[in-house]
Amino acid sequence: MEFKKEIIINKPIESVWEVLGNQFGQAYRWASGLNHSKGYSPPVIKGAPSNNRACELSSGKIKEVIRKFDFNNYVLEYEVIKGFPFFVDTAINNWQLTKISSERTKVNMYLVVKTKGLVGSMMNPMMKIQLNKQLIHIPNDLKHFVETGKPSQNKSKEIGKLSNKVA
Repeated sequence: MEFKKEIIINKPIESVWEVLGNQFGQAYRWASGLNHSKGYSPPVIKGAPSNNRACELSSGKIKEVIRKFDFNNYVLEYEVIKGFPFFVDTAINNWQLTKISSERTKVNMYLVVKTKGLVGSMMNPMMKIQLNKQLIHIPNDLKHFVETGKPSQNKSKEIGKLSNKVA
C-alpha cells in the first residue's frame, strides 16, 4: 500500500524542517493520531535528534527508527519497528521538503506499508481504509502548526478529548 500526500507551507524551508526533522520526537504536538511521542537513544545518523521515537496512539504504542536524516537536502525517513500487527511486514514513511521560495515550502510525504501472508492479504483493504483516515489530517496539521505555532483544529479536538479522559 502506498500513500502520497503533498502540501505547500507558507514558511521558509528551515522553519518546516525545524518542526518535522529537528523536533522529530515531539511530533505529538502537531500530528493528529499521536497522543504522545518521544525521541530516545543517541542518534546513529549525523545531525539526527535521536535514533528512535516511541509513539502512543489511541490504538496502541509503536516504535520507529530513523533510516534517513539528511538536513542538507531536507529528507526524513523512518520505519515502524514495533507495534504494528504481525501481518505488517514493513511500514516506511519518507518526507521530503523542497524550497519553492524564501517563504514557501513544498512538503511531500510518501508512506509504504507492506503486509505479509494470507492474513496480510485479507487485511489489506481494511488497513488501507484505516490508514487513509489517519493520514488525511497529517499534512494539514503540519502546515497549521508551522504557520501558526498552534495545533490544527483537528489536533486541538484530540487534545481536548485526551484532557477529558485524564480529568
